[in-house]
Amino acid sequence: MAGLMKWAKSAVKRAPSPPRQYYQNVKFPLINSSENIEEENFGIERYYPARIGDILSSRYQVVGKLGFGNSSTVWLARDLRGHRHVAVKIFTNDGSDTDEIAIYKHISQGNKSRLGYRYVRTALDSFELLNRDAKHPCLVHEPLWDSITTLLKRSGRDRLTEDLLRVNLQRLLLALDYLHTDRKLIHTDIKSDNILHLIEDTSILAAFEKAEITQPSLRKTATDREIYVSRALDMPQSIGEPVLCDFGNAVYGTKLNNHDAYPNVYRCPEVMLHLPWSYSADIWNVGAMIWDIFEGKHLFSGHDPKRDRYTTRAHLTELISIIGPPPLELIKRGERSAEWFDGDGKWIQPDKNEPERLPLLPSSSLEAMEENLDGNNKELFLNFIRSMLRWEPEKRKTARELLDDPWLTRSHK
Repeated sequence: MAGLMKWAKSAVKRAPSPPRQYYQNVKFPLINSSENIEEENFGIERYYPARIGDILSSRYQVVGKLGFGNSSTVWLARDLRGHRHVAVKIFTNDGSDTDEIAIYKHISQGNKSRLGYRYVRTALDSFELLNRDAKHPCLVHEPLWDSITTLLKRSGRDRLTEDLLRVNLQRLLLALDYLHTDRKLIHTDIKSDNILHLIEDTSILAAFEKAEITQPSLRKTATDREIYVSRALDMPQSIGEPVLCDFGNAVYGTKLNNHDAYPNVYRCPEVMLHLPWSYSADIWNVGAMIWDIFEGKHLFSGHDPKRDRYTTRAHLTELISIIGPPPLELIKRGERSAEWFDGDGKWIQPDKNEPERLPLLPSSSLEAMEENLDGNNKELFLNFIRSMLRWEPEKRKTARELLDDPWLTRSHK
């Protein structure tokens, strides 16, 4: 598989670094073989059996395991040619990478002089590994530090400060402006887990490697591999700028999109009612996500008490309660609208034949739910939120328009 980007000429001219020897005369801490760990819970045979010390694609020496997910594992590695640390994402062998590698290639072909390019994760290289005649696509990235979610947990906080919220949103909106206008991409999965931070303090990468040598990660031995417990990077001296990551669910805005998408709590009205959706669906996603990272709770949960799970009906009752009923014109365009609204656009209330239908919730408001601001600042903040949480997709502000919002651009006083 062709690489996505060429490395700097200055790095190529230097002779490759020699591979390092790991674990000489070191006793490994082993886990009980009967205990499933990390990717074992998703079907271990789907994953590539990477080992610390391995050299991948004749270039990247594995230093340690950074994390895992349902479709990949992520490893810190030393680029022996580029003389730097990189993150290598190794996909499972069942096609779980879908179009992600193609999406990263598409991102890299955009206008790099655009400010938003800096705040979108890019790929440095790509290649394939073989195991038992099965292919494992791989992406190479610049290493990034923890997500906003992990930052809050490690800091013992449940929400960002107002100043930090502004910093993160300004960079996020620049990233979305680049994706929407230059690359014509819709992210569809904007959440605090997918916003990571640039690494300014590179000493944490060397510290990670040293810790793996002196205090090897917990692991267990299987038939054809070692399975490692992921190791976290240390807390850096300074937190770098935020970067939007994870394009596994991204789609092209130039195509018709009307399928179900987005995490449940961030689904916009057009996704719920089943209308075609586009870039403005990401804007709704951001407006709802802000509540998570600034208020420390979901704005909409969609929890149906009758079924004890998420339902679209419960989610719509929350929207109507907080931002008012949808316009009739929007309801008429939705393929699923008849499940919840009558021909006049009124909510179908429960009756004796269908008592499981949810009634509307009592009227509420963003003002009543917002608990951290007051006065004119609160009014400006809620107007900022309202400009994203509009029923009609075409009435939401774009990422570029939001960058000029009075609340986002004001100085903290």
